[in-house]
Amino acid sequence: MRGQAVIPALAYLFNKYKDDAAVVAIDETINFAEKLAPFINPEYGVQKEVIGLLSDVLNRDQHNCLILQKFIVKYGNELIRPEGKRTLKQEMY
Repeated sequence: MRGQAVIPALAYLFNKYKDDAAVVAIDETINFAEKLAPFINPEYGVQKEVIGLLSDVLNRDQHNCLILQKFIVKYGNELIRPEGKRTLKQEMY
């Protein structure tokens, strides 16, 4: 997935600009949490950063919480790569 390259940059921006970055993500990006959730997969190597970004956004925005819940219901039981032994839901919790 090509989007993984921007995750470290997003984490840097969130760290540098704190609340302002979270507000921009919430206000300017449609379903931000849903866009990040697939990168929980350890194959992409950005799991720690994604969890931090999701935490920043979900603590501030109820809509993104609902979007992430819907994503988990829909895709949470899918096996993830590389070994295919764990589900996305297991990685998230």
